[in-house]
Amino acid sequence: GLALDALVKGCADVLVTRSDGSSLEILLGRRRVHPQPDWWFVGGRTRPGETPEEGAARNVRRELKLEVAASRFRVVGNYSFVWRFRAQPPAENGTADISTVLELRLSSAEAAAINFDDSFAKSEYRDARWTTPREVLEGEYNPALQQAVRDLLARHAFDDLCAAVA
Repeated sequence: GLALDALVKGCADVLVTRSDGSSLEILLGRRRVHPQPDWWFVGGRTRPGETPEEGAARNVRRELKLEVAASRFRVVGNYSFVWRFRAQPPAENGTADISTVLELRLSSAEAAAINFDDSFAKSEYRDARWTTPREVLEGEYNPALQQAVRDLLARHAFDDLCAAVA
């Protein structure tokens, strides 16, 4: 437990997205456990030697039962999180993470294949749902999640601009 007081964990968190061409949706899980027991990214810790993309692919395989190549993940941003509580005792000592947030765009078939009853571990998640960026930005969500969604939208706008001038 006390070793966690001196560690900063590396995480690969994923904004899993789907789009029908006119609207974008993001898959969020409602976590049961600290450090963020509320709506949050899919993802988790990276292992020593993994790239963020490899960690993201492993976490997506574990949490969503989807086999996705690491090359499909695109970095949205890097964030430093300091949490007041953690799941491991002593919980009140908190924890710190460095998170690389990545986007994974799913095809319609991949998004349809996600079974919410089987994919999300009930010990870790209470619920999961698709939501729009607007709902995240205007709703009662963690400010770090809101910032990542703003950065995701900026990334999409930049990609659209680059495509328009190419």
